[in-house]
Amino acid sequence: MKLALTMGINSRRENLEGMGAFDIGSLSGLQTWFKFNTNISTSDRDSDGDNDITWTSSHTDGRTASQSTDAKEPTTTSGYIHFDGTDDILNISSDITLNTFTMFIAVDFDAFTNETVLGRQGDSQHFLRFGFGNNAANFRFRRISGTYNQDGTMSEDLTSGAVNLITIKCFETPSSGGDTTLQVERSTKSGSTITTNQVYSNVDTTFKHGQDFILSQIGAQATTGGVADMKLYEVAMFNALLADADIQNVQNDILNRTS
Repeated sequence: MKLALTMGINSRRENLEGMGAFDIGSLSGLQTWFKFNTNISTSDRDSDGDNDITWTSSHTDGRTASQSTDAKEPTTTSGYIHFDGTDDILNISSDITLNTFTMFIAVDFDAFTNETVLGRQGDSQHFLRFGFGNNAANFRFRRISGTYNQDGTMSEDLTSGAVNLITIKCFETPSSGGDTTLQVERSTKSGSTITTNQVYSNVDTTFKHGQDFILSQIGAQATTGGVADMKLYEVAMFNALLADADIQNVQNDILNRTS
């Protein structure tokens, strides 16, 4: 396997005061967008006297993320959704199928004990997990089966107590005859300055871009695996490799909203 792990290289630091408006929804390839502090309802859908969270996509897909079992419902405060690490799960109303993709996840993990941010309802073969093996730098991504696992170690630990914006890119390696490149960036904000580092890159990953990656659940693998202990601020998924300038604009937009 050809491996290219970038350690502290490809760092970008920007002062964003005076930056103009930007709309994620204007970019092509957007599949769904669960936006911070937007379209989150706590109305009592089942009339049992408690709050029932529904998070509706800010994209035209109109997907919702909700939970019908009271004991599995996360809570919401300050614009984010809080998953308790025990049994909290949101089910997405229809499958999201990705091959080549660019994904943005704004999250603050409360623990690093196999935190599954995204998965597929009733299917253990599709998920994105961080803190794999109880290590804040490790992840495991899987599509279809264990054959298509990719375990990786990032050059930076994810941290608790602040928003980590994780950008994941999966695409065909240029001039490779079908190899798949998997890249992960981590962005954080301090004051008006956003710092982005590429923390992982593999140019011959087993997480193959040509295989369907199907997601329909937030917070766990299948039904109970690796339940996440996290504050989830925002998720945007594209079924395309975005241009670098667009990626930078999305990162800036999300962190300026969530941090």
